Amino acid sequence: MDDVLLNIEDLHTYFFVDDKVAKSVRGVDLSIGRGETLGLVGESGSGKSVTAQSILRLIQQPAGRIVQGRIVFEGTDLASAGEEEMRRIRGNRISMIFQEPMTSLNPVLRIGEQIAEVVRLHRGLPPREALVYATDMLAKVGIADPARRIAQFPHELSGGMRQRVMIAIALACGPRMLIADEPTTALDVTIQAQILELMRSLQRDSGISILLITHDLGVVAEMAQRVAVMYAGQIVEHADVASLFEQPLHPYTEGLMASIPRMDEPPSPDRILPAIAGMVPNIHDLPAGCAFQDRCPKVHERCRLEEPPLSPVGTTHDVRCWLHVG
Repeated sequence: MDDVLLNIEDLHTYFFVDDKVAKSVRGVDLSIGRGETLGLVGESGSGKSVTAQSILRLIQQPAGRIVQGRIVFEGTDLASAGEEEMRRIRGNRISMIFQEPMTSLNPVLRIGEQIAEVVRLHRGLPPREALVYATDMLAKVGIADPARRIAQFPHELSGGMRQRVMIAIALACGPRMLIADEPTTALDVTIQAQILELMRSLQRDSGISILLITHDLGVVAEMAQRVAVMYAGQIVEHADVASLFEQPLHPYTEGLMASIPRMDEPPSPDRILPAIAGMVPNIHDLPAGCAFQDRCPKVHERCRLEEPPLSPVGTTHDVRCWLHVG
């Protein structure tokens, strides 16, 4: 890809607990271009959030660690960078919106202080100027009466407003890249649409790159240019959004697509949405071969013996499935 901002190569992130190894991320390869939105989708437990936390080296130690791979951001390998360098990058050049704003915001600090802290740390602004800047950021993310809101505590704001505060904190230092981990979780559809439109408009204005982590394929279709599907710690399919929605190739992606309600079908009280059978495999004890084998309607003997590689199908599509490997 031309003008790559972030390039992840063969990333492995494991957790070592009680003589067991949880292989949460297994050989992930991803790249994100400047000004691009990449959607990372999959069920809970597929490794999406661990991949994001690995980028910023937020994996809880000593249990968790990156055991292999490179995470190259603007020429710097974050996987091997020192802690001082990572502190200069986090919240400054790469920012992250976490899943639940109520637990991510500090409940005992006022909203203005939590935004001002970022610019004091990374930009060296004095306290009064930092608070003025925080007020401007709240206005920028569409919060009415920002001068009053900066003096409030998180519990005094609605869920949608708290998420806007999280976006204001993430964008305060003008980062090159934003990691949005389930940014619309627990929000109603109206507020979700407002948050997504806010992210789009901010991206248009600043040219920021976005890694959008979600389980909602509808959000991906609306926001992303490319999408990577994760299952059991691996990328199982990767394509531009149009190709993926027109022709999903991996049986797991097909199952996810089939489970989406369709607006072009007449409603029926007897209609049951298709579901992917079975459960995600135990990450401590993954099977030999393809991790999706026990849930796959198209499984055959080779799937149980050999792990398929992520292979190109055409020019814009990659899939990890023996059905599409020559």
